[in-house]
Amino acid sequence: MRVLKIIGLRCSLAAIILGAAFIADAAQAHVTVLRVSAAPSIFSKTFRALASAFERENPDVRIDLDVSQFDQPAIMRQTLRMAIFGDLPDVSFQGSNYLRLLADRNLLIPLDGLIKADPTWTSELYSSSVTSAGRIGNMTYGLGAGMSFPIVFYNKSLVSKVQEGAGSLPDNWDGILDVAARIQSENSQVLGIFSEYNSFMFQGMVSCFGGSMMNSDDSRIAFTEDAGQKAMELLRRIGLAGQAKVDMTKSQSRQAFTGARIAILLDSSSSLASFENEVAGRFEIGTAPLPMTGRDASVPTAGITVVMHTTDPARQALAWRFMKFVTGEGQSVVGTTTGYVPANEIAISRPGFLATYYTAHPNMQAALRSVPRSRGWYAFPGENAGRIDMMIEDHVGEVMRLRQLPAPALDRLAKDISTLLPK
Repeated sequence: MRVLKIIGLRCSLAAIILGAAFIADAAQAHVTVLRVSAAPSIFSKTFRALASAFERENPDVRIDLDVSQFDQPAIMRQTLRMAIFGDLPDVSFQGSNYLRLLADRNLLIPLDGLIKADPTWTSELYSSSVTSAGRIGNMTYGLGAGMSFPIVFYNKSLVSKVQEGAGSLPDNWDGILDVAARIQSENSQVLGIFSEYNSFMFQGMVSCFGGSMMNSDDSRIAFTEDAGQKAMELLRRIGLAGQAKVDMTKSQSRQAFTGARIAILLDSSSSLASFENEVAGRFEIGTAPLPMTGRDASVPTAGITVVMHTTDPARQALAWRFMKFVTGEGQSVVGTTTGYVPANEIAISRPGFLATYYTAHPNMQAALRSVPRSRGWYAFPGENAGRIDMMIEDHVGEVMRLRQLPAPALDRLAKDISTLLPK
């Protein structure tokens, strides 16, 4: 009898184990994997945090996250390659200036129908800035996740030493360059000022002088006018201040700044969180908006925009849930783990966690103060937008390295870009 009881107990345990395994398998069978590609890789922790938070609230979805691409041009090129082989992810995070290129190739799913059919998409939860960040013409191809602006970072210790204790930078270019020169003259191992010279920063300088890249109907190049000439002359002055002698890559210049070997750095506001983490109290970082000149002065907005690629209706429904999460509840993650300003203005204005966070992090004010004068990062029309951005970086870099003068460089750049624009 005792043997029979033991056998019965073992059978019951086996049944329980088999039942649990069956339930686990059944649950696993209902979990859908959503493929998501995201960049830049320096914010991999942010993207992983978004994925984990979404999975906790949506146990029927697992995010297969790819954060291997270094920056937004890289993920754009990866997307184009994957499209050739029919291997696009369900969702990706793209630079807002590349949406036109991807949409023109029919690689993005328009979102207007999903927005209109969703009763939870209301103005109380999602500001218009979320959709405007991803709008091309009258169609919405992406949702804004975070906004970034070109700003000025500086080492407050070095700045205060040459300004008799004043730790803030002047609010004009002449004053900034003067401070940079004094810092460099007193510190032989420190570069006074360094500026990125990619398309984003060049647009920032053109717009801060009140100019634009092309006219309103994209029929004429406009950056050769007065504002563009002032921007190129400013870049040359930065080159003369010392950058031409020690030109660096983007990653090298960022390492030099956090290593206290660059005093003033013009870069994207999205780098703030990583800068503060790397500095870790060794010196205090200050930030300031780009100096603005004139009534029409503005600043370009870059940032991450979440887009949909999948054409399968069932997967679109899951992708839409993830995209809404990123631009809704997920905005706190974006705002506190990067230097991006949340694209959903409601997340900023509503009293609560982010408002408290920004009070405790005054360096975010440079980006927040840029919002009122912001406009989209201009994307040139046609399929050559990416090549044009690289062309701008090459030509502007030549001026920065003192190998070309501003006026002929502008003319040459305009001529070269015109050959790549749609006829």
